[in-house]
Amino acid sequence: MGIIRAEHVARLLRAEDGNPVLIVHGGRADVISASDLDDPRYKGAMRLADRSDLVPAQGGEPTDAEIEALAQRLDTAVSRQGG
Repeated sequence: MGIIRAEHVARLLRAEDGNPVLIVHGGRADVISASDLDDPRYKGAMRLADRSDLVPAQGGEPTDAEIEALAQRLDTAVSRQGG
């Protein structure tokens, strides 16, 4: 199983926070507020995406299959970076 899973993408897309971001830190994925990126506990975190990076321009909620595909693409990108 990879680092980025569909549950991470779903949390990013459904987060109530106005500016959530998906990160990898310490070999784990997490969804945090963009403002928390300056917090010392996230020092060295790799920012992967925010909601606007993943939501189609025409809007609408991605299907479960689309969320799974997004997670697989993000996980592949992280793996190629040595994440």
